[in-house]
Amino acid sequence: MRVVLVSLLALSAAAIALPATSGGAERQGPSARAAAPPVSTVARNLEVPWEIAFMPDGRALVTERPGRVRLLSRGGDLRRAPVARINVSADGEGGLLGLALDPQFGRKNRFVYLYYTTSSGMVLARHRFTGDRLVRDRVILRRIAAGPIHDSGRIAFGPDRRLYVATGDAGDQSLPQRRSSRNGKFLRLSARSYRGRGGRAQLYSLGHRNPQGFDWQPATGRLIATEHGPETNDEVNVIRRGGNYGWPLVNGRNHGRFRAPIAVYDPSVAPSGATFVSTPGSAWTGDYLFATLVGESIRRLEISRGGRVTDQEVLYRGRFGRLRTVVEGPGGALYALTSNQDGRGSPTGADDRILRFSPPR
Repeated sequence: MRVVLVSLLALSAAAIALPATSGGAERQGPSARAAAPPVSTVARNLEVPWEIAFMPDGRALVTERPGRVRLLSRGGDLRRAPVARINVSADGEGGLLGLALDPQFGRKNRFVYLYYTTSSGMVLARHRFTGDRLVRDRVILRRIAAGPIHDSGRIAFGPDRRLYVATGDAGDQSLPQRRSSRNGKFLRLSARSYRGRGGRAQLYSLGHRNPQGFDWQPATGRLIATEHGPETNDEVNVIRRGGNYGWPLVNGRNHGRFRAPIAVYDPSVAPSGATFVSTPGSAWTGDYLFATLVGESIRRLEISRGGRVTDQEVLYRGRFGRLRTVVEGPGGALYALTSNQDGRGSPTGADDRILRFSPPR
């Protein structure tokens, strides 16, 4: 069912104006259920970090857009020397972006997958983590155009143990509706492909502009994704196999025959990386959190089993600048990456940073 637009009435002069959204009424933190939790800085002085992924031993790998993979210890110490240097084309919004660990990383293999821009296009490559170094094994997917904008870049394994890749339109609006193109799509790779010779990817959905974050709702297995709109009409979508999300023919609320979003943000907040809170026992368990760049905040959405936004909250507005992603880590702690050195922010002496906070009980 299409979510009805909620018109926000004018607030008092002392209140902060909120963007118009569809979905549940938007509130400022602290939450009615619990105050916004305190935040600590785990590591600082990174250069445009893009993704963080935790290994079974509690350490984490972090990508930096200029082409470095960094190692974060269990105690939060960031190793100075990178565990890998990737030859990337870092023009515009490009560079080293997504990272994902193989579902069998801790048992049968040490495979790590990286997604990045090169002068000839986007590349999905498989690496092996050995001796605290990442060594490239092989490229498993090409034929994805790269551009100075809209390279998307998030990759993640789903509950079906397949590898999902979000691709942007690379600034070419003719690509998302073209089924022969891998751009403006969600792609899905089977284990035979991502652990084998690669080259094959299923077109899972199409009609996307620049999706930058996604995760699966624990209660339903439903795939929920964020997407950048054209200065307005940022979206949160339920991604369904075979679905067409309309770009560039439509965007925002009026989708007609295309899949409609469950939340729309106007003006833009530039939504990026996202996670569901899956650890039981907190006030946020089951909620969807996503980082925003222009919005300089973390958004928390309550999404019903039916796929409807029933409530949402703005957290940490303006406290840390641009935020690239938020990820659930070991023990249920949440980790966020700032993106203030990406040429569009106002970095402090500590930026960029890895932040840590825990959902309220």
